[in-house]
Amino acid sequence: MATTYKAARAHGPAVPPGVGDGQALKAASVVFDLGAALVVNDVIEGPTLQRGSTVLDVILVATDLDTGGSPAIALDVGPTSNPDAFIDGSTVGQAGGVARGASAPVTLTGNEPINVTVATGPATGATTGKISLTVLFLPPNS
Repeated sequence: MATTYKAARAHGPAVPPGVGDGQALKAASVVFDLGAALVVNDVIEGPTLQRGSTVLDVILVATDLDTGGSPAIALDVGPTSNPDAFIDGSTVGQAGGVARGASAPVTLTGNEPINVTVATGPATGATTGKISLTVLFLPPNS
């Protein structure tokens, strides 16, 4: 059964304030430590951004999340309204590594989190590991 997990906020509150130069590039990061194996459709809730924020890039870092001989896990990254908007079917969790977003900038139409979704479940899910997500964005007033 799929579960929604809350990742620990590495930096800032749920909706990052526009402190300092309101037009400058911002970064919001979360870290999730596995406590059980992930399954298909699990969601790791990432940072919530304000309506009007423009997401420029995402950086997904994962340890080996699939310990099977033929790993299968695939991860998507995107807002709740479009779960694979930034990363679609990344295999970064099959051996560990880094994946970057490959889409054009997207301006959010509502306050929503940028999530990691398990698009394909692991062959043999690791019960320990880490997933980190960093979202680079321009705030609404830029």
